[in-house]
Amino acid sequence: MREISPVEREQLLIKNWMSHDARWFMAVAQEFGMAVANRLNQVAARGIGKVEAQRLARALELAPIQNRDEYLAAQTAFIALLGPDLLDYRVNKIGDDTFELQVERCFAYDNVLRAGVADQYACGILPRVLGWLDALNVQFEIAPPIAKCLKTQNQDCSFVITISDRTI
Repeated sequence: MREISPVEREQLLIKNWMSHDARWFMAVAQEFGMAVANRLNQVAARGIGKVEAQRLARALELAPIQNRDEYLAAQTAFIALLGPDLLDYRVNKIGDDTFELQVERCFAYDNVLRAGVADQYACGILPRVLGWLDALNVQFEIAPPIAKCLKTQNQDCSFVITISDRTI
């Protein structure tokens, strides 16, 4: 038996977690319907976002977030640690306190498309990001509101997030 490298170990852990997540979602959908699966997925995603952001902030010795750029640096670090291959995205800075998050490729969209439930899927990725914002005590506004997956509606997956002055 060969030993696996730390990078391989990390990739396996992420893939296994994503497989668990997908199977949990589909089991709930089959047992209780897509509406319940979507609602529970969003609640769980936001909750895990809070927990992981708190843990990562401690591990990274992250200072309290004071502005948009500090939040974006934290978000970049979080994604790099939690699964950089799960999505392709761009951030466009708008003004001093706002940014647009454009998701070009998303593992959740790819998976629900393969599973044949894309037309009923509500975004479970952005609630995780909102959990990060919550945990970091960042006051924010987001548009559009998180609902059904935008990609499944043939729209760009694009959200504008404004960091409130109350954060500072």
